Amino acid sequence: MLARAYLRAPGGYVAFLDETFQLDDSSPARAEFYMLSAVVVHRDDLGGLRSGLRKVVGGPFWHTSEELKTPEGRARAREVAEFLGDPEGNEVGIVAIKTPVAEGAGDAARAACFQQVGKALCTGGGLLADSGVHLMVLEQRRMQRNRSYDTSIVKDLRKGGVLCRHCHMIQVSPSAEHLLWLPDLVSSAVRRHHLGQKGDVDLYAPLARILRVTNCS
Repeated sequence: MLARAYLRAPGGYVAFLDETFQLDDSSPARAEFYMLSAVVVHRDDLGGLRSGLRKVVGGPFWHTSEELKTPEGRARAREVAEFLGDPEGNEVGIVAIKTPVAEGAGDAARAACFQQVGKALCTGGGLLADSGVHLMVLEQRRMQRNRSYDTSIVKDLRKGGVLCRHCHMIQVSPSAEHLLWLPDLVSSAVRRHHLGQKGDVDLYAPLARILRVTNCS
Protein backbone atom coordinates (compact mmCIF):
# COMPACT_ATOMS: atom_id res chain seq x y z
CA MET A 1 0.00 0.00 0.00
CA LEU A 2 2.70 2.51 0.97
CA ALA A 3 4.95 1.76 -2.00
CA ARG A 4 2.04 2.23 -4.40
CA ALA A 5 1.04 5.48 -2.70
CA TYR A 6 4.59 6.81 -2.95
CA LEU A 7 4.66 6.09 -6.68
CA ARG A 8 1.36 7.91 -7.18
CA ALA A 9 2.17 10.95 -5.02
CA PRO A 10 1.63 14.10 -7.12
CA GLY A 11 4.98 15.80 -7.65
CA GLY A 12 6.77 12.97 -5.86
CA TYR A 13 6.87 14.55 -2.41
CA VAL A 14 5.75 12.80 0.78
CA ALA A 15 5.18 14.36 4.22
CA PHE A 16 5.70 12.20 7.31
CA LEU A 17 3.74 13.50 10.32
CA ASP A 18 3.89 13.00 14.07
CA GLU A 19 2.68 14.82 17.16
CA THR A 20 3.76 15.75 20.65
CA PHE A 21 1.70 17.44 23.33
CA GLN A 22 1.43 18.44 26.97
CA LEU A 23 -2.19 18.67 28.07
CA ASP A 24 -1.75 18.12 31.79
CA ASP A 25 -1.48 21.41 33.69
CA SER A 26 -0.53 19.74 36.98
CA SER A 27 2.97 21.19 36.68
CA PRO A 28 2.92 25.01 36.60
CA ALA A 29 6.41 24.99 35.09
CA ARG A 30 5.18 23.23 31.93
CA ALA A 31 2.84 25.04 29.56
CA GLU A 32 0.05 23.13 27.85
CA PHE A 33 0.59 22.79 24.11
CA TYR A 34 -0.09 20.69 21.04
CA MET A 35 2.40 20.30 18.20
CA LEU A 36 2.29 18.61 14.81
CA SER A 37 5.48 18.10 12.81
CA ALA A 38 5.96 17.10 9.18
CA VAL A 39 9.17 16.04 7.46
CA VAL A 40 8.99 16.25 3.67
CA VAL A 41 10.98 13.84 1.50
CA HIS A 42 10.98 13.26 -2.25
CA ARG A 43 10.19 9.69 -3.23
CA ASP A 44 13.53 9.39 -5.06
CA ASP A 45 15.26 9.90 -1.70
CA LEU A 46 13.11 7.58 0.42
CA GLY A 47 15.26 4.46 0.11
CA GLY A 48 18.58 6.13 0.80
CA LEU A 49 17.22 8.18 3.67
CA ARG A 50 15.57 5.14 5.25
CA SER A 51 18.70 2.99 5.06
CA GLY A 52 20.90 5.80 6.36
CA LEU A 53 18.52 6.42 9.24
CA ARG A 54 18.51 2.76 10.22
CA LYS A 55 22.30 2.76 10.19
CA VAL A 56 22.47 5.75 12.55
CA VAL A 57 19.80 4.35 14.88
CA GLY A 58 21.38 0.90 14.89
CA GLY A 59 18.18 -1.06 15.45
CA PRO A 60 14.52 -1.58 14.49
CA PHE A 61 13.02 0.72 17.13
CA TRP A 62 13.18 4.46 17.81
CA HIS A 63 11.35 6.79 20.13
CA THR A 64 13.12 10.07 20.84
CA SER A 65 11.72 10.59 24.33
CA GLU A 66 13.04 7.17 25.36
CA GLU A 67 16.46 7.85 23.85
CA LEU A 68 16.76 11.13 25.75
CA LYS A 69 16.68 9.30 29.07
CA THR A 70 20.28 8.04 28.79
CA PRO A 71 23.62 9.65 27.80
CA GLU A 72 24.05 7.12 25.00
CA GLY A 73 20.55 7.77 23.73
CA ARG A 74 21.04 11.54 23.80
CA ALA A 75 24.21 11.18 21.75
CA ARG A 76 22.35 8.98 19.27
CA ALA A 77 19.49 11.49 19.05
CA ARG A 78 21.99 14.22 18.24
CA GLU A 79 23.42 11.99 15.49
CA VAL A 80 19.94 11.51 14.02
CA ALA A 81 19.38 15.29 14.12
CA GLU A 82 22.67 15.88 12.32
CA PHE A 83 21.78 13.20 9.79
CA LEU A 84 18.41 14.80 9.01
CA GLY A 85 19.84 18.33 8.98
CA ASP A 86 22.78 17.46 6.70
CA PRO A 87 23.38 20.48 4.42
CA GLU A 88 23.63 18.12 1.45
CA GLY A 89 20.13 16.75 2.11
CA ASN A 90 16.87 17.99 0.61
CA GLU A 91 14.48 17.35 3.49
CA VAL A 92 12.22 20.06 4.93
CA GLY A 93 10.38 20.26 8.25
CA ILE A 94 7.06 22.06 8.85
CA VAL A 95 5.88 22.44 12.46
CA ALA A 96 2.73 23.98 13.95
CA ILE A 97 2.38 24.70 17.68
CA LYS A 98 -0.84 25.51 19.52
CA THR A 99 -0.30 26.98 22.97
CA PRO A 100 -1.90 27.49 25.39
CA VAL A 101 -4.56 24.79 25.05
CA ALA A 102 -7.81 25.21 26.97
CA GLU A 103 -8.94 22.39 29.22
CA GLY A 104 -10.61 19.64 27.20
CA ALA A 105 -9.58 21.21 23.89
CA GLY A 106 -6.94 18.69 22.83
CA ASP A 107 -8.86 17.51 19.76
CA ALA A 108 -9.51 21.09 18.66
CA ALA A 109 -5.82 21.90 19.07
CA ARG A 110 -4.89 18.90 16.94
CA ALA A 111 -7.32 20.00 14.23
CA ALA A 112 -5.87 23.54 14.30
CA CYS A 113 -2.32 22.24 13.93
CA PHE A 114 -3.42 19.87 11.18
CA GLN A 115 -5.03 22.76 9.32
CA GLN A 116 -1.87 24.88 9.56
CA VAL A 117 0.50 22.11 8.51
CA GLY A 118 -1.86 20.77 5.84
CA LYS A 119 -2.36 24.18 4.28
CA ALA A 120 1.39 24.81 4.17
CA LEU A 121 2.00 21.44 2.55
CA CYS A 122 -0.78 21.70 -0.02
CA THR A 123 0.01 25.31 -0.97
CA GLY A 124 3.77 24.81 -1.26
CA GLY A 125 6.32 27.58 -1.74
CA GLY A 126 8.94 28.82 0.69
CA LEU A 127 11.05 25.86 1.78
CA LEU A 128 8.71 23.54 -0.13
CA ALA A 129 8.33 22.89 -3.84
CA ASP A 130 5.93 25.33 -5.50
CA SER A 131 3.69 22.42 -6.53
CA GLY A 132 3.13 21.51 -2.87
CA VAL A 133 3.03 18.20 -1.03
CA HIS A 134 -0.11 16.10 -1.40
CA LEU A 135 0.62 12.79 0.32
CA MET A 136 0.70 12.74 4.12
CA VAL A 137 1.82 9.67 6.07
CA LEU A 138 0.66 10.03 9.66
CA GLU A 139 1.73 7.95 12.63
CA GLN A 140 -1.29 5.80 13.36
CA ARG A 141 -2.81 6.30 16.79
CA ARG A 142 -3.75 3.26 18.86
CA MET A 143 -7.47 3.82 19.36
CA GLN A 144 -9.90 3.51 16.45
CA ARG A 145 -11.80 6.56 17.72
CA ASN A 146 -8.65 8.66 17.34
CA ARG A 147 -7.86 7.26 13.91
CA SER A 148 -11.39 8.03 12.76
CA TYR A 149 -11.07 11.56 14.12
CA ASP A 150 -7.88 12.13 12.12
CA THR A 151 -9.61 10.89 8.98
CA SER A 152 -12.48 13.30 9.63
CA ILE A 153 -10.04 16.20 10.04
CA VAL A 154 -8.64 15.63 6.56
CA LYS A 155 -12.13 15.27 5.07
CA ASP A 156 -13.23 18.54 6.68
CA LEU A 157 -10.10 20.36 5.48
CA ARG A 158 -10.69 19.11 1.96
CA LYS A 159 -14.36 20.08 2.12
CA GLY A 160 -13.42 23.54 3.38
CA GLY A 161 -10.91 24.09 0.60
CA VAL A 162 -7.84 24.09 2.86
CA LEU A 163 -6.64 20.90 1.19
CA CYS A 164 -7.08 20.26 -2.52
CA ARG A 165 -8.74 17.14 -3.92
CA HIS A 166 -5.32 15.63 -4.65
CA CYS A 167 -4.33 15.58 -0.96
CA HIS A 168 -4.38 12.15 0.61
CA MET A 169 -3.49 10.80 4.06
CA ILE A 170 -2.40 7.31 5.11
CA GLN A 171 -2.13 6.27 8.76
CA VAL A 172 0.56 3.68 9.51
CA SER A 173 2.70 2.45 12.38
CA PRO A 174 6.37 3.51 12.60
CA SER A 175 7.18 -0.21 12.52
CA ALA A 176 5.87 -0.22 8.94
CA GLU A 177 7.62 3.02 7.92
CA HIS A 178 10.75 3.96 9.85
CA LEU A 179 10.82 7.42 8.27
CA LEU A 180 8.14 8.31 10.84
CA TRP A 181 11.02 8.39 13.31
CA LEU A 182 12.03 11.70 11.73
CA PRO A 183 9.00 13.84 12.67
CA ASP A 184 9.18 12.24 16.12
CA LEU A 185 12.70 13.65 16.45
CA VAL A 186 11.69 17.02 15.02
CA SER A 187 8.81 17.31 17.49
CA SER A 188 11.17 16.67 20.40
CA ALA A 189 13.72 19.14 19.07
CA VAL A 190 11.20 21.94 18.56
CA ARG A 191 9.48 21.21 21.87
CA ARG A 192 12.73 21.53 23.78
CA HIS A 193 13.86 24.63 21.90
CA HIS A 194 10.65 26.66 21.64
CA LEU A 195 9.11 25.71 24.97
CA GLY A 196 12.20 26.01 27.14
CA GLN A 197 12.85 22.30 27.68
CA LYS A 198 16.37 22.10 26.25
CA GLY A 199 17.88 19.58 28.65
CA ASP A 200 21.34 18.10 28.13
CA VAL A 201 21.47 17.95 24.34
CA ASP A 202 20.63 20.46 21.61
CA LEU A 203 18.65 18.70 18.90
CA TYR A 204 17.39 21.91 17.34
CA ALA A 205 20.62 23.48 16.07
CA PRO A 206 21.35 20.83 13.41
CA LEU A 207 17.75 21.12 12.17
CA ALA A 208 17.21 24.89 12.24
CA ARG A 209 18.17 25.30 8.58
CA ILE A 210 15.41 22.99 7.33
CA LEU A 211 12.58 23.94 9.71
CA ARG A 212 9.66 26.33 9.46
CA VAL A 213 7.90 26.66 12.81
CA THR A 214 4.63 28.58 13.19
CA ASN A 215 2.14 29.22 15.98
CA CYS A 216 -1.56 28.47 15.54
CA SER A 217 -3.84 31.35 16.42
